[in-house]
Amino acid sequence: MTPLSQRSLVHFLLLGTHEGNVDTAILLQLDLRTHKVALLSIPRDLYYQGRKLSTLYRKFGKERFMDMLKEITGVPIQKYVIIDLLGGIELELKEDLIDPTYRIKENGEWTTLYYPAGSYHLNGLEVLRIVRSRHVSSDFGRAERQQQVLQALLKKLKSINWGNLATLYQFITVTLKYIDTNLSPMEILGYIARGDSITISGSLVLSTDNVLYADYENLKLQGLREEEAKGSFDKGAYILLPLEDNWDFLRNYIQSFLEAH
Repeated sequence: MTPLSQRSLVHFLLLGTHEGNVDTAILLQLDLRTHKVALLSIPRDLYYQGRKLSTLYRKFGKERFMDMLKEITGVPIQKYVIIDLLGGIELELKEDLIDPTYRIKENGEWTTLYYPAGSYHLNGLEVLRIVRSRHVSSDFGRAERQQQVLQALLKKLKSINWGNLATLYQFITVTLKYIDTNLSPMEILGYIARGDSITISGSLVLSTDNVLYADYENLKLQGLREEEAKGSFDKGAYILLPLEDNWDFLRNYIQSFLEAH
């Protein structure tokens, strides 16, 4: 296993925002030598320095937010991208996605979100619905769907004829118009040139199944367990923290995953 510092790696922070809050945070590692990609989803409810990850972006801005993600993960993040999916993608849902709390308008009529398990061609709006819904399947299930969307997007990008200059020019123009990134046009072209050889070597969602535990903000601040709180006590917002509140353990876990991929 080669340490991250000794490999030809670039780390991207992929963000999705809504009303100034971060809904999606995915760390993407690209090995420039092997063209392998590893994906790590960081839940928006992760509680750091007295705030949820979802609100840190709005409170401190883009640059400080990236610095905080570097502190949390221990990974040198060089690039950020806020993505708007273009032209639709092919996606397979392994389980039904049913969310009676998510109201949508289809063919002029209001209904609720319902996608039976199966294969779909989704446009940009439909993809946003898929990745935002969480009230039934939890944030962790949503993170897994977000990674599915990224894998489908990579597949779509590989299918595009980048030798067609008109297609390439249109893609770059639209991309720079609809995403916020510190990638230059030449860097975007360089990564596109690698597209055919890129493979996803691993994906991970940080969750209570591995390295996190769930708590409530006010309980945590008061040093109380849930069973110790009286019935009228406001437990506060749902939050996630590293096991035993050990941030070094979390960083080591993340880096072990990335080093293996």
